[in-house]
Amino acid sequence: MPLRPWMVCLLLISVLPLAGCDEYTADPGGPLGPGNWELKLSYGGKTRAFYLHVPTDYRAEPPLPLLLSFHGYRDTPAGQAEKDGFPSLADSERFLVAYPEGMGTPGLLGWNAGPACCGLAENNAVDDVGFARHVVAHLTTRCSIDGRRIYAHGHANGGGMAHRLGREASDLFAAISVSSMPVLVPDITPHYPIPVIHFHGTQDTTIAYGGGTIPLEGAPYIGAEASFADWIIKNGCTEGTAETRYHGASWCTTTSTCDDGVTVTLCTLKNGTHNTLYDHGDIHVSRMSWNVMKDCTR
Repeated sequence: MPLRPWMVCLLLISVLPLAGCDEYTADPGGPLGPGNWELKLSYGGKTRAFYLHVPTDYRAEPPLPLLLSFHGYRDTPAGQAEKDGFPSLADSERFLVAYPEGMGTPGLLGWNAGPACCGLAENNAVDDVGFARHVVAHLTTRCSIDGRRIYAHGHANGGGMAHRLGREASDLFAAISVSSMPVLVPDITPHYPIPVIHFHGTQDTTIAYGGGTIPLEGAPYIGAEASFADWIIKNGCTEGTAETRYHGASWCTTTSTCDDGVTVTLCTLKNGTHNTLYDHGDIHVSRMSWNVMKDCTR
């Protein structure tokens, strides 16, 4: 009898110790079982890495959601995983989470999130949207993934990347969540309405809440509230219908009267800084992100 995917998963568990949260096992080939895997793909003439966490109780049925989480400029996939904690959440909520690696030299990895950010990837017009699509397509051949529940999250430059996927790949991604970055491609309209939740700290001096310009980058970026307003327009929402809910000293404003029933949310984290949002006491960014995204389908 031929091996079925769930049999291969059990076989992998029996011969490979499960990696810790910061340990990844080289690609064993074939269907992937529970654990942390280091994978590589050729795209655009380059070999690029990404890192996958498959939850501990993964089986081939039913198919599970997939989340792509994008690191910030000068960070790494491991650094992003440590920040957002999605691998642990994936075990309890039963989804797969992948951490693609940006382009650039070590210590200067980034994404082409739009004219304002960042580094080699933006300067060389790297097709990171195509790379993200390629990662998803590859994983659907290795794991049992629910194609209607694919999501993107990102922090800072990676958050800009998640916004860009919402604008340019809304046929694939069912929802996006973002930390510390407004949309950097406001002129692009998504093909389909897409749910968005954006978290931003009022004391962010790297990507200012009110907008600004990144050093060494020529194009300016819009502020968090302008990004929220732009998504409202692009998602066909009725303006003036937003509702605000407070979380301690912070608050989330949501517009839900949008095309296809999607929602657009801006969470303003009082006194939050650029790299501390995941540890902010008022709002659990990763948990709230997942709670918004998990029921969204494409």
